[in-house]
Amino acid sequence: MISVIIPTYNRAELLKRAAQSVLAQTYKDFELIIVDDGSTDNTKEIVESLNDSRIVYVYQKNAGACVARNNGIEHAKGEYIAFHDSDDVWHSNKLELQMQALIANNADVVFSKMNRYQDGKVVEVLSTYFKEGFLAKDNLPFAIGTQTIFGKAEVFKNTKFDPEMPRFQEFEMLIRAQKKYSIFCLDKPLVDYFIQNDSISAKPKKYLLAWKLILSKHKKLIEEYKASSDRMGYNLLKFSATVKDRTLKYELIKLAFKFKQSPRMVYRLIKFLLKGCC
Repeated sequence: MISVIIPTYNRAELLKRAAQSVLAQTYKDFELIIVDDGSTDNTKEIVESLNDSRIVYVYQKNAGACVARNNGIEHAKGEYIAFHDSDDVWHSNKLELQMQALIANNADVVFSKMNRYQDGKVVEVLSTYFKEGFLAKDNLPFAIGTQTIFGKAEVFKNTKFDPEMPRFQEFEMLIRAQKKYSIFCLDKPLVDYFIQNDSISAKPKKYLLAWKLILSKHKKLIEEYKASSDRMGYNLLKFSATVKDRTLKYELIKLAFKFKQSPRMVYRLIKFLLKGCC
């Protein structure tokens, strides 16, 4: 059995869409654990209206998504665990294809790519950095959506989410998991990802804080993931181009050059300064 975990907070109507995309899966042997992180809207009523015996509703005082996911892990009865977000949608064959990939490749964790939606249209597929197959140990597991992650329950019971992380919770968790477990990329988008107005993805201060925490928790990260240094340097420069606050922008540029110092990075920075992009 697969235990599917959805943390949610005050997103009742969006939650219904996300939960229905789980209940409609072609793979039927699962439980759906919805962890209500202290919602003050009609989340509980929406869950009850779904009227499905596979749903397990867990309420907790507001403590954040990481604590909610960890709470879901504690309640999970399945041999496998998958994570979903309350504002996104799974394709109907997601669990079936990921289970097949996990078994066929004897993997511990399988993630897929996802379609990023804006104004009702797919604007990009995340993440093109990864190709189908196992991630090498020096390939940084950055830009893997939590809502795409599926794997053996023991991985997540032994590697919980860090509540201290304001962002990149799945990234930091996967850094730890990667040291012991294998991670396999399924080169197919199986999730539709929607950025909401209140999304954590839109908050640059938390982006920078999260990176600083990751580098303090994993002091050898840059050295251990040298193969990913160019990718991460470019990603940080690219993100800095979207930030209006000059202090934050400067901090992000400095961080980018911690990962990679090369003529190519200097060229990208000059291009960024002249044209406002990288």
